[in-house]
Amino acid sequence: MSNKLNSNTYIEKIPPRIWQTLCLGVSILVFILILVNRSPFLLRPVSMALRLGFGMVIPLAGLVMYAAFRIPGRYGELFALTATMALFALGLAGLWASGNTQSVVLNGLIPLTDAVGYYTDATRLQYGVDVSNFTAMRPFFAGLLSFFLRLTGRNLMVTVGIFTAIAGFASYLASREIQKTHGTELAVFFLILTFLYYRHHSGTTMSESLGVSVSLLGIALIWKGISDQKEWTTLFGVGVIALALNIRPGAMFVLPALLLWGGWIFRGQGKFSYKFFLWGSAIILFVFYANNKMIDFVAGPSGIAFENFSWAFYGLAAGGRSWRYVFEAQPNAKDSAEIYRLAFELIRNNPSLIISGALFYWKMFFSSTWYNAYAFVAGENYLVNEIARWGMYILSALGIFKWFRNFRDATASLAVLGALGVLASVPFVPPTDAYRVRLYAATIPFFILLPGMGLSFLQEKMPVNFLKPHLKSTPGNFPLTTISASLVVLILVAPIYTKTTGALPTPPETVCPPNMDTFFASFDKGTSINIHRENEVFLDWMPDFHISGFRRNAHSLPEISLTIIMESIRPSNTLFYTIDLQTNQQSFVIIETEMLPQPGSLMQVCGELVFDAEVSSYSFFYVDEVLSVWKP
Repeated sequence: MSNKLNSNTYIEKIPPRIWQTLCLGVSILVFILILVNRSPFLLRPVSMALRLGFGMVIPLAGLVMYAAFRIPGRYGELFALTATMALFALGLAGLWASGNTQSVVLNGLIPLTDAVGYYTDATRLQYGVDVSNFTAMRPFFAGLLSFFLRLTGRNLMVTVGIFTAIAGFASYLASREIQKTHGTELAVFFLILTFLYYRHHSGTTMSESLGVSVSLLGIALIWKGISDQKEWTTLFGVGVIALALNIRPGAMFVLPALLLWGGWIFRGQGKFSYKFFLWGSAIILFVFYANNKMIDFVAGPSGIAFENFSWAFYGLAAGGRSWRYVFEAQPNAKDSAEIYRLAFELIRNNPSLIISGALFYWKMFFSSTWYNAYAFVAGENYLVNEIARWGMYILSALGIFKWFRNFRDATASLAVLGALGVLASVPFVPPTDAYRVRLYAATIPFFILLPGMGLSFLQEKMPVNFLKPHLKSTPGNFPLTTISASLVVLILVAPIYTKTTGALPTPPETVCPPNMDTFFASFDKGTSINIHRENEVFLDWMPDFHISGFRRNAHSLPEISLTIIMESIRPSNTLFYTIDLQTNQQSFVIIETEMLPQPGSLMQVCGELVFDAEVSSYSFFYVDEVLSVWKP
């Protein structure tokens, strides 16, 4: 007993900031160990279950997190943070162990569709080259991605690991702020639902992987501002939410909802705080201004902010069509200004179409499909999914009821008005344009807070004491404002530093034989998949996969022609995606594994460049000869 007391006393004597640094260091170490471990007995099945499962594994994970968050004192700080980081690490490890293929990632690593656009443009930024108009629509994510790629020696696996670690830490900070005011139960509810959403984006080079993290910090700041009654902390949080919506554009009507909410909550003795509203508006406008200036820097005058919104708006005006519809109906439309003109012309000629389009999107938002608001709270079992979805709806209704009972409740009103802002945005952010409400990443906390308020209401009404909210003081306080400000500064500065310090390497003077194409690229660690023969004995795990596993994963690709091409790749080959540093051509590179140079090398290869737009939107370079290799 005496030894235990002495140990606690010793721990308490450590200065808070040093202790928090130690906690963060231990949690990051555990995070790294999970990602580098290749244990087939526990880590593999647990990680794959947490990545893909739902029915049993998620409730068990919730119980583990609940136990960790209930631990008092400084040990509680250590165990809760470590458990949170381990949870997010396991979600990423499950992707690498399974080689799961999604619409934006091939075999757990190689970017596809939108993700490949961000990835290749981030690569270009490292060499001081302008990004494409696609990435210019959302420059902050590609900018930070390019910085982390530079920092890690262009190691894609380490880079996506950093983004996942940021998400885990941001989730912990937001959950702790919620725990301080509403107890452990709501905090863990928020954390688990956040993980359920983020796990589908962990390991991908999609803007959602940063937009979620920044939005979580915004919510944490707003929550802290409420509990501490600090208006400027809350305003900072609103600004951070605005930044998240520039990183991953989505439900923009949340921003005016937050301004109205803050004007009411911080009204003091008056009816409304115009100070909060005006300062909040100025901060939001500054964020959008910074976004436009960043577009000019990374893309030049051709870049246009939120250009693809015109495509979605035309689809809405046409009665609820896909964003692709404008290119079918108006193939000669030159730019977004013309698309807007055509959309408004549709509205004038047939205004009922836009109404039916809005109603269709709202219908899908509450449907039983993968487009519904809580599609991320689901697994493979339809009945379980339906129970979970209706459970979220019932809790959300109770959250609204909680607010009706007390309009002065700052957190309940935040959840309700934030959710109303999301709902008002649905016609302009079609849920049918992406699975699992992917387009709503920057406002996903509001999806969780509203049913969370319903859970809080139920707890308040529970007759049994141990079911009531657990409101013990939470251990320690990480410097939330400093952490958030540091990330904001990094997001703003990283693209500028990366591009201004980047330069293309000198192209090789050697020439491939006349009958061969040439490709000049960097080969880097953590960017490729090695495909092995079936008779080789090893456990499939990134970057090494048997040919049967690789082909099985390729069957999940949304483009059947791409599946056929991937199935044609033979064993003993390596596959990666990169750009030709001489021509700026982006392509899959297929090369015999034995021909690969040391990672970090520049190489000039000869072979055949295959591109047929009618077959696939991707090009493929099949290497026959490595002409030259050198270290940059």
